[in-house]
Amino acid sequence: MNTRKPIDYSAMYRTLDQLMAAGLPQAELYFEIGMAVCSRPEKGVAVMAAEYLQANYPEVKGFSPRNLRRMREFYRAYADSQESMTLALKLGWTQNVAILEYCEDSQERAWYLRATLEHRWTKAELLDQIQSEAWLREGLDELGNTCYTENNTVSAGCLEHEEDPFCVSWKYLSEPNCRVCDEGLGEEDGVRGQFQIDSAATSREEIGNLVYPPARRKLAEHGTSCGGHAARQLRNSDYEEYDLLIGMDKANLRNMYHICGGDFNDKMHLLMENADRPDQEVADPRYTGDFDITWRDVLKECREILGQKMGSRKLKSICT
Repeated sequence: MNTRKPIDYSAMYRTLDQLMAAGLPQAELYFEIGMAVCSRPEKGVAVMAAEYLQANYPEVKGFSPRNLRRMREFYRAYADSQESMTLALKLGWTQNVAILEYCEDSQERAWYLRATLEHRWTKAELLDQIQSEAWLREGLDELGNTCYTENNTVSAGCLEHEEDPFCVSWKYLSEPNCRVCDEGLGEEDGVRGQFQIDSAATSREEIGNLVYPPARRKLAEHGTSCGGHAARQLRNSDYEEYDLLIGMDKANLRNMYHICGGDFNDKMHLLMENADRPDQEVADPRYTGDFDITWRDVLKECREILGQKMGSRKLKSICT
């Protein structure tokens, strides 16, 4: 029988302690932590680093496993470009995360780094510029300080048939325009316009963020636009407003129970709960990288839900 030997992370932990004691500015600290994480080949090193920092520096926020992975990508993105690294270290972390996650190559990132510094964009203003693809259509000197309006920080408005709202997840494969139309879902006679589609997150990590670029591309392949759509968080009031609240995974479902104070009318369900899958969860393509599988799973189960609800024409739901 083969047994896995425990991995010795003590050298990395010593490096993390040294960095925490150095009093570095936040962006520089995160860059150095990213370098320390990148120096290890193990798959779970970011999680181990996060757990160590959380345990030993509980008073310091920002050391979730997800944020440690961002630090790793932060280092990888700029380690080979002194100019871009210098610019990035002058920005706040939230602006850097927006540029990392929503810009697709080094040239685009460099443009938004310079523009953000020059125009002193907030994260919201920066996301608005990224969404509008400002770097492709305007010179740096011509850009103005466009405000990020409330319409861009919440999901799009409802259809006029507000008695039947339906909401699907922004995070996985959202339909931000509140329409049931993708892949023929709304083509059945009398269905189009009968359901309001919206979306919500169950945590605050992505509030105000735009749809992830690879997800935007996958949706665009199927004729769906994400223009102006940004994440909002599920509200307690959504439980009364909607007939059906659908979670993509079990963590979503737990958060939904917490936010809404329980599920008194059996409104909360997993999207995949009727699928022949033991885990009953939609794979998060941010981590798997496979948007095709996620698209197929979500599309299949949405068709099932639509088929079940066609008779009653009564469907108020929110997916997270």
